[in-house]
Amino acid sequence: MNSVPVTPKELGQTFIIALLITGNTQRAEAALLEAIETTNLRAMSAGTLLEGTVSASLAGQIAAHQIDLGDPAISSLPVELRNVLNLPADCRQCFVLRVLLGLRREVTARILHIEACQIDELSSIAARTLALRPDGTTRYECPTAKSQTARACAKP
Repeated sequence: MNSVPVTPKELGQTFIIALLITGNTQRAEAALLEAIETTNLRAMSAGTLLEGTVSASLAGQIAAHQIDLGDPAISSLPVELRNVLNLPADCRQCFVLRVLLGLRREVTARILHIEACQIDELSSIAARTLALRPDGTTRYECPTAKSQTARACAKP
């Protein structure tokens, strides 16, 4: 089976995802290289590279590592993505997988080894945090966020 070559743009996007998950340039590079090394080159596609990189990025997470916002790779990100790096690790990882990558909550829960209803809660916390202005006020109000999270967790 031949695959479609991974484009430089797809490679860059995969690196950014790894950077957002790990919060560290060296760990993001290592995850991307691990994914390349462990993937059959004949089966390599943007999807398999992304999947392997996400898996490698989440493996062996160090609980309390410091994010260097002055790092050139991080400082070159748009401000919206730099703000994602300020989220707590669990919220950040959930937000990246669920919102930025658009994975279903069940898939995200399986990848992160947590309950599906926690995905909604963590995503909601991340979204509310990202919506806060520096003075702590919200940019907009979303009155249904709590009820949607409650409904999602109530489902069997």
